Amino acid sequence: MNENFAAVDRQDHLEDETSGFSLDLGELRSMVYRQRYIIGGAVILALALGLLATMLATPRYSSLLTVLIDHRGQQVVEGGDVEERIKGGDIQRYLQGQVELLKSRNMAGRVVDDLGLAANDNFLLAMNVEVTTKAPAGVNLHLARRTQVITALTENVSVNMSFGSNIANISFESPSKTIAVMVTNAYGKNLITGNIQQRFEATSYARDFLKKEILDAKNRLEESEQAALQYAEKSEIIDASDGVSSSPDNATPRSITTANLVQINAEAAHAKTVRIRAEEKWRQASRTSLMRLPEVLSNPAIQNLQAERSRRIAKRQELSDRYKPDHPAYKEVTSQISIINTQINRLAANIRAGIRGEYDIARNQETSLNRNLGEAKSETASEQRKRIQLNLLNREIDTNQILYQALLKRYEQVSTSADIVNNNISIVDKAESTWQIAPRPFVNMALALFSGVTLGFLLAFIRETFDDSLRSLDDVRRKLGLPLLGTTPVFDGSQPIIELLKNRQSAIAEAFASIRSSLDFSTNQGVPGSLLITSSQPSEGKSTSSIAICESFGRAGKKVLLVDADLRLPSLHKHLNLENNDGFVSLLTGHSTLEKQAQRSKSVDFDFLSCGPVPPDPTGIIVADAIQRFINQYESKYDLILIDGPPVMGLADSPQISRAVGGTIMVVEAAKVHGGKTKTALRRLNDANANILGVLLTKFDDKKSGYGDYYAYNYGYGAGKNPKGSWYARLFPGSARH
Repeated sequence: MNENFAAVDRQDHLEDETSGFSLDLGELRSMVYRQRYIIGGAVILALALGLLATMLATPRYSSLLTVLIDHRGQQVVEGGDVEERIKGGDIQRYLQGQVELLKSRNMAGRVVDDLGLAANDNFLLAMNVEVTTKAPAGVNLHLARRTQVITALTENVSVNMSFGSNIANISFESPSKTIAVMVTNAYGKNLITGNIQQRFEATSYARDFLKKEILDAKNRLEESEQAALQYAEKSEIIDASDGVSSSPDNATPRSITTANLVQINAEAAHAKTVRIRAEEKWRQASRTSLMRLPEVLSNPAIQNLQAERSRRIAKRQELSDRYKPDHPAYKEVTSQISIINTQINRLAANIRAGIRGEYDIARNQETSLNRNLGEAKSETASEQRKRIQLNLLNREIDTNQILYQALLKRYEQVSTSADIVNNNISIVDKAESTWQIAPRPFVNMALALFSGVTLGFLLAFIRETFDDSLRSLDDVRRKLGLPLLGTTPVFDGSQPIIELLKNRQSAIAEAFASIRSSLDFSTNQGVPGSLLITSSQPSEGKSTSSIAICESFGRAGKKVLLVDADLRLPSLHKHLNLENNDGFVSLLTGHSTLEKQAQRSKSVDFDFLSCGPVPPDPTGIIVADAIQRFINQYESKYDLILIDGPPVMGLADSPQISRAVGGTIMVVEAAKVHGGKTKTALRRLNDANANILGVLLTKFDDKKSGYGDYYAYNYGYGAGKNPKGSWYARLFPGSARH
């Protein structure tokens, strides 16, 4: 059952170690208290260094310039802005680009050139920068100094712009107030001039680009016109429309061939009309008697001849009344009438022949014009095929002409805006004053305090991590994996432990009473009949604890035997004011009995077996079998045999004894750095199959441990500082002995 108890406790220890990190404020407070000197020293050192750094630091000043960066440039003339308009989604990107431009080395170079900062070393000296006296190989010294100045500017200038705002704050830090203001204003000035110059250069570049494009367009236009002209000449396509109005009333074909076709077509149509009219006139004339023809009847000559004939007939009629037909006068008139009739018939026949002639002429003209029209059509079709290519050339001319005119117009617009450069950056507030930014005593001391506290806690944590000392129940369980049987307070060594234990209400008596109770419950059968009490190294309170435990069990009515088994440095007899007789050594060697060697002091309630003379070979005497025989022989006579063994480290005595006894108590001095000896001692005992009941933490100082009164309630409970005063003692007289 004891082994089961230890195994369960060790399993709990493993679970505690693997349960992960948990913040224990009480543990943290205790750590701070224990490491208060380390933490306090780190804080004081950090504050001293912070104060020293503040006092020795060179004052630094900063000035502020506020500029407005407007993404919308004023458009002086239509198309005058050469730059592309900024879209809404790119505004913030444009503003951020202006901020990065202010931080660039290019802008710093502008400021350097503007203020002449690289002309000498004054600026670098004022900025507390070590001046370069030797330039790298192949680099001019002036160029190296200029690079230093630019670096100093870029490292000390800062530009801030809130998201969604177009107000930029430019500040510059310097040990010199004058330089801080001067450089800050120079940044604002060069930002504006650089912006104007950039836009002017963009306009100048646009003009140069347009000039080149205009020249190329002009050359292309001339080449296309020349190609069209050469093709027209080669193809004999003559444009007849030049110099002629393009109004519908004065429309003229574009080529001679087309003009000829139009003219011949018109003449052929007219000739056809004339021929049809002449043919119809002839047909009518051929069907009508000669003297009924309208042309004959309307002919003036025929009308005159007919009138003359009528007069002659009238005269012949007059002559017929007076003369006979054979009268010369009558015959003469008749002859004249016959001549007139012949003339009328001849003239009428000529008129009919003229109508026929007109018809023949109209028919011949129509035939000739139709023949010419066919030839003109053939020539026009051929010309139209050639004109298709000419039209392509003319369209290229038109395209080049439009491009040429557009470029000329754009060039005029850009030239107009070249002298009016837009500026979208303006200064809101100039840098006129400075304020000190370093050193900042309060900030520096706050940082020093924070650094000191951080460093102190870090050192404390490191020290706690590598510190294997035990200060509390939690430390015992966490570091050793064993239960804590109890703690004993620090007491004044000037007074013997026996005298301290006489006061039942003292802290030391209460502590060992609590330890006795823990031992009673250490196993299911109570306290084992035999116990070994040991430690990893000397002077951890092992002997004192042995006496106190035996005294506590003795006062509780138990029959107890305390054995001093430290065969190298026995000391229990001195604490008990008894002699070191043959003691335990004589029993182990079989030269005596317990009845002869056991002693009892008048001031204690237990029997004591001293060590005896120190043997030359303690290891050869203390063996597990001998110890086991001793315990088996005398265990029935005592309720408890407590063996005070030597320290475990470097000796084989205690592991040998632990194998024979019913349980082992490991005494560990609280708050003492053991260097891993406690764990090594426990491993040696475990290797010997010892039944380790737990750990007794001695010399426990609740104040120094940092736990306050957390573990101290057992020590003074009933010592007069509690509700159990004199009235309680009168009501319960026996309470003082509990």
